[in-house]
Amino acid sequence: MLQLIYRFLPANLSVRSWCRLAIPALLIGCQQAVMLPAQAEKSILTAPTTLKTMLTKIDAAANGQKLPELLRYYSPNFTTSDGLNRIAWQQSLGKFWQSYSNLTYTTTLESWQTEGKGNSYTANTITKITGIQKIDGRTLNLQATIQSRQKIVGGQILQQQVLQERTQVSSGVKPPTIELNLPDKLQPNAEYSLDAIVTEPLGDEVLMGATIEQAVSAQGYAQPANYKLELLSAGGLFKIAHAPGKSGDYWFSTVFIRPAGMTTLTQRVHVVREK
Repeated sequence: MLQLIYRFLPANLSVRSWCRLAIPALLIGCQQAVMLPAQAEKSILTAPTTLKTMLTKIDAAANGQKLPELLRYYSPNFTTSDGLNRIAWQQSLGKFWQSYSNLTYTTTLESWQTEGKGNSYTANTITKITGIQKIDGRTLNLQATIQSRQKIVGGQILQQQVLQERTQVSSGVKPPTIELNLPDKLQPNAEYSLDAIVTEPLGDEVLMGATIEQAVSAQGYAQPANYKLELLSAGGLFKIAHAPGKSGDYWFSTVFIRPAGMTTLTQRVHVVREK
């Protein structure tokens, strides 16, 4: 039975951090939106045509993998909350597009507000991404949802902050379906519980799994984190631990492998000290 599991393991088993670069500009997030301040929030029905057109054109350029056209909507001074500048972001996105085919980007405007005078806005968006990658005869299916906040000045994105993020990569005939229960915000050193459950009955099947946490950084995108699988006696991973002591964003990943397939699920967690 273990031989059936091993055939799903990549040659270099790792949490493939570059999967998170599936975001051309307007990242993807979880189901719950982080809204702008109530007094400043404006209905998307009244959003400026220039803003809505810009988002549509960004999706079109990303779906066509037209990098030069996409870059027209990013300021030369573009930066992200993860420490990427425009050059690093462009290089990482190009590598991601080389790895995944049939990528589809769908961006939804959640809320917006005017900033100062002229054509300047802050926009909250949710982008959903799907794609397929072929590695060593295996097909990897990507599904990602990220919510982000953009500062847009003069028709170009100047700054971007990731608010929520969840990315799933699966492979095989019947990859495990994972139900992940994990807070999206923690205080430093606070105790938390992580429950990652495989929802299908396993019967006599062998199940292997692992969890890992990795600080979000520009270097983290390019350097996947390795992890060690363990043979599981139950249909999931149940962990009580303490949050990192340093404030910042972290990727928490779980991976499950069964004879019929494998699934990796990554969620971003904000570690913030409340005042």
